[in-house]
Amino acid sequence: MMIPACRLEDLPPGEAHRLDIDPPVSVFHTDDGELFAIDDTCTHQDASLADGWLEGCEVECPLHAS
Repeated sequence: MMIPACRLEDLPPGEAHRLDIDPPVSVFHTDDGELFAIDDTCTHQDASLADGWLEGCEVECPLHAS
């Protein structure tokens, strides 16, 4: 099943978009132009990874920088 996230033009490289579905999903657009989708919630605490930092294809949690 496909779930529309957003238009690619609305998600610049290096940015993320959170889908408020159950469970929440983050879509990331890397600086290299790749797209990745992962569970939005950090495994350590209840934090949105879409609010974190994207470096290459790694996401850093906004709460504890892990």
